[in-house]
Amino acid sequence: MHCRNAERGFTLLEVLVALTILGIALAALVKSGADHARNTVYLQERTMAHWAGQNLLAEYETGMRPVSEGNRTGEVLMGPYRFGYQLNITDYSPQSPFPLPAVKRVDVRLWLAEGGERQQRAAVSGFVMP
Repeated sequence: MHCRNAERGFTLLEVLVALTILGIALAALVKSGADHARNTVYLQERTMAHWAGQNLLAEYETGMRPVSEGNRTGEVLMGPYRFGYQLNITDYSPQSPFPLPAVKRVDVRLWLAEGGERQQRAAVSGFVMP
């Protein structure tokens, strides 16, 4: 009967080892969740910046903005974000065996306005007729 009482529970050492393993597993789970949340926000920022760049490019393609060579900077809102942008318009001469009309190349870089140009989120390029 004395042996039976010795096998009734866990020792203090066994409980401490189990709690340590549980603590490490929970810490890894919390870190994984935080990383996932951070990546989700980053991908949302990139998507919104790309859409804002596509909108700017569409304004030039549709003639809503004049197409003239040079650099322009500004800010644009898309969803909850405010993006700074730099737009560069240059002549483009494609290599072709037959004559093509003159076109302009439009390059747009976008970044979070409060973060500065170092936090670029998107780059969009397209071609427009002058």
